[in-house]
Amino acid sequence: MRTAALLAAGVAVEACTLTQQGCYVDSISDRLYDTFLPELNGQTQDGCAIACDSLGFAFSGVEFGNQCFCGNSAPDASKKISDDKCKAMKCPGDKTEDCGGADAILINKQNCEGNAPNKQACMTEKSKGYGFCDPSKSIDERIDDLVSRVTVEEMVAAVVPDAALGSLCHCHTQGVPSLDIPDYTWLVETNTAVASDCIAPGKCATTFSGPMGMGASFNKTSWTLKGRVMSTEMRAFYNAHWHRSNIGADVLITGYGPNINIARDPRFGRSSELPGEDPFHSGTYATHMVTGMQEKDSAGHPRMLAYLKHFTAYSKEANRGHDTYEISKRDFFETYLPQYEMAFTKGNATGAMCSYNAENGAPSCANGWLLNTVMRGMWNRPYSHITTDCGAVNNMRGPPLNLNSDLDAAAATFNNGTDLEMGSTLTTNHLLEAYKKGLVSNTTIKNSFIRAYRPQIMAGRFDPIPSTEWNKIKIADVVNSTYHQQVAQEAAQQSLVLLKNDKSFLPLKKGVNLAVVGPMGMTSQGLLSDYAGDMQCFSGSGNATGKKYDCIPTIFEAISRENTNGQTVGSMGVDVNSTDTSKIAEAMAQAKGADIIIAVMGIDKTIEHEGHDRPDTKLPGLQESFLSQLLALNKPVVLILCNGGALAIDNFITGPMSIIEAFNPSTQGSKAIALTLFGKNRFGKLPVTMYPHDYISKQNMSNYDMAKSPGRTYKYYDGEPLFPFGFGMSYTTFDMSCTLSSKQLPAVIKCTIKNTGKYDGEEVVQVYHSVGSDIRSKLSYAVPKRSLINFERVAAPVGGSASTSFAVSLSDFLVVDQSGAKTQFHGTHNIIISRGVGVDVTFTFTL
Repeated sequence: MRTAALLAAGVAVEACTLTQQGCYVDSISDRLYDTFLPELNGQTQDGCAIACDSLGFAFSGVEFGNQCFCGNSAPDASKKISDDKCKAMKCPGDKTEDCGGADAILINKQNCEGNAPNKQACMTEKSKGYGFCDPSKSIDERIDDLVSRVTVEEMVAAVVPDAALGSLCHCHTQGVPSLDIPDYTWLVETNTAVASDCIAPGKCATTFSGPMGMGASFNKTSWTLKGRVMSTEMRAFYNAHWHRSNIGADVLITGYGPNINIARDPRFGRSSELPGEDPFHSGTYATHMVTGMQEKDSAGHPRMLAYLKHFTAYSKEANRGHDTYEISKRDFFETYLPQYEMAFTKGNATGAMCSYNAENGAPSCANGWLLNTVMRGMWNRPYSHITTDCGAVNNMRGPPLNLNSDLDAAAATFNNGTDLEMGSTLTTNHLLEAYKKGLVSNTTIKNSFIRAYRPQIMAGRFDPIPSTEWNKIKIADVVNSTYHQQVAQEAAQQSLVLLKNDKSFLPLKKGVNLAVVGPMGMTSQGLLSDYAGDMQCFSGSGNATGKKYDCIPTIFEAISRENTNGQTVGSMGVDVNSTDTSKIAEAMAQAKGADIIIAVMGIDKTIEHEGHDRPDTKLPGLQESFLSQLLALNKPVVLILCNGGALAIDNFITGPMSIIEAFNPSTQGSKAIALTLFGKNRFGKLPVTMYPHDYISKQNMSNYDMAKSPGRTYKYYDGEPLFPFGFGMSYTTFDMSCTLSSKQLPAVIKCTIKNTGKYDGEEVVQVYHSVGSDIRSKLSYAVPKRSLINFERVAAPVGGSASTSFAVSLSDFLVVDQSGAKTQFHGTHNIIISRGVGVDVTFTFTL
C-alpha cells in the first residue's frame, strides 16, 4: 500500500491511498470495466483514482497511457499478466509513473477519503507554517502575511496569463512556487451550466433553459436554485480534478456568469445569454443566482466564486473591442449599472468580467470611472476582482484609445482598475516593465494580487481539507442528479410564455392526431442558448470536437411521447435559414393529414451568436412562407417560437389559435413544452418587449440613448408592441384585489390572487412606479413611462387563492435625473400593480 502524490506545479500534495491490484489483460472486445472516462488532464494513476472515486467506484485502472477505467469489483485473477506489460507506457502527468500498455490495464483499489481538491494550497509541511495558511487568523491577517512573503515579480506572475500553462482565454496564471502555491485556471463559464466535459454517461453538467427563459419565470426561488445546482456541480468537478472539454483547462471554483447586460436591442447576437431588458429584473435575477452560487458552509466558505458578465453596456457585436458609445449619466444609472450594483451589493458577487466596448471613449477594461469611482467607490466594493474579456487589452492598441505601445496598454489596464488579463499577453510581457519604468505602482500591482487571492482564501483553497464542507461533494451524488434534473425541468416549465390562446384552444387532450413541423421542432442542438456549457451529452471523446446532442430530445420526440394513444408525425419542412424547398411537400402532406398542426419556428445559433448580430428580426429563410402555407390549410395551428432575441411576428398574430414563446428551451425544454401542451400550466411572463418589424428600421443599433424616439424597452418605447414586457397568459383565469395599509410611507400593499378558472395555475404579480403628469410637465427630459420595482410569483389551485405583500417606501419613488442622481420629485406618484394581463390596480401618492 502507498500514499499517492498528485503533482501540481511541482508541489506534492495529499491524494488517494492506492493499493495496487496488478496488471491485467484488457481488450476492446472484452473490457474488465465498462466505465471509461474521457482523457484526463495530465493523467496519473492518482488522477484516474480521484475521478473514479468521485463517481462512486472503488477500483480504477490506467491503460494505454491516457485511458482511465472505473469498476466496483476486483478483477478476475485468470486475466492477470506480467507487471512488465503495464510498464510499457508512462503517465502524461507524471513521466515517472506507469500507466499501463496496449491491452494491458494497471488496476488499483483506492481510498480517497480526505483527498485534496485540485490546485489546493497550504498542503506541504513548509507552507502549513505560514500565517496565510492559518485559518484561525482573520482574512486581513492572512492576506497581509501572504503579501509580505511575495516579491513584485511573483505578484505580477500571479495576475497575468502564462501561455506555457494553457489557453490564454481560459487564463492560466502561475502560482507562487516559493510558497508552494499551485498555478490556477480562471475561466469557467457558468451562465447556463458549468462549462465542463462529461465525465461518464449521464454525468454531464446540468443545463438550464436559456437565461431569457429563466428570466421569463420571474421566480426568485428558481434563480437561487439554479445557482445552488451549478455551484454544487462545480465543486464536485473541482474535487474530482475534472476539466473542461478542452482537457488542458481545469474546472476550479471561479465561475463566469450570470451575464446581466440588458437586452437593449433584439438584434444583439448574444441576447440568448441575457435574462431580460429591465435592470431591476436582471439585478434580482443575478442577486438570487449569485446568492445560490456562493452559499457558505458552517465555516463561512462560499461553494464557488461568482463573476458577473459583461461590465457594462455591452450589447452590440459589430466592431466589438473597438466600439465606443455616448452614454449619459442618466442612462448609466438608470439602465446600464443598476443590475450590477444589485448583484454586487445585495448578491455579494466576487467580481466581474469587463466588457469589450468603450463608454464615452473609455474601454470598460480601462475605465477608471466605471471600475474605481463607481464600483469600488460608490458601491463600496474595494475587493471586487475585475478580469478582462478575451483579448480586451490587446484591443487597446486600436480605436478608440489607439495607444502607442503594448507597454502603454498594459499600464492603462491596471491603472484604471482591471486586475487580470485574459486572452492576450500584453501584461505578461510588459506589466513588470511598466512597474520598473514607473508607469504602474507597486500599490496597484499589490491590490490586484490581493483582489485575486483574497476570495480564494475565503473559499477554502488555503484551508485544511476537512474544514471546508464542500470538499466532500462527489460527482456521483450531485452531477445531473435526479434532483438537479427536477430543478431544471421545473425551471423549463416556468420559462414558457403563453402569448395567445383563442377560444381556450390549449391545453390539448391526449390521443389527438398531430403534425409537428418546422425546423426548431426537429433539432436538439438548436434548442441551446450561447454558453450552454461545454458538453451536454457524453461522447467519451474528451474534447469538444466529439460533441453529441443525442441525449436531448427534440420537441417532436417529446410531444410524440406525451401524446399517448394518439398519432404524431413530424418533419422540418424548411431549414432555419435557406432557400431549400425540397422538404416542404412532405411537411405539408403531414399537416394536411393531421387534425392539429404544431408549428415550431425560430432561430438558432447560426442566426444569432457571439460575434454576430442579427440583421433582421423576422423569421429567416422560408419560415414565414412555410408558416403562411400551413395557416392556409385552415386547420388549428399552435405556433411555438424558439429564439434568444425577440422575433417580429407581425404577420402571424391573428392566424394561429395559440402562440407560445419558448426562448431557448435547452435540454429539459422539449419535455416541458410537451407537458405544457397537454395540461401543465406554469407559464411565465415576457422579460422583453416584442417589437413590430419596423422597429429595426426606426432604431439605430448604435444608439444607446434609451429615451430617444422610438425609445428602448417598455420604459421608453413610444410605439405599439406586438406583446409588451411582463405580458403572459394562463390556461386558467385569475381575479386580483389589492389593499393599501396607509397613504403614509412606508406602506404595505397586500394583493390576493384568486383562481377563477378550470386549471391550477401560477401568476406573476408585478409592481411598477410611475410619476404623474404634473411632474413630467415640469421636466426638460424624459422619464420612464413606468419602472418595475418589485414582483412575486404565486400559485393558486382551482377555486383557491394566494396572497403576497409588497413594502413600499420613499426609495421606491426615486427617479434618476440628468446628472445620474436618484432624485425625489414632489408631486403625484403612482404605484401600479399588474399581472401583465387584465386590469391593473393603481394607488396614487402625493409627495
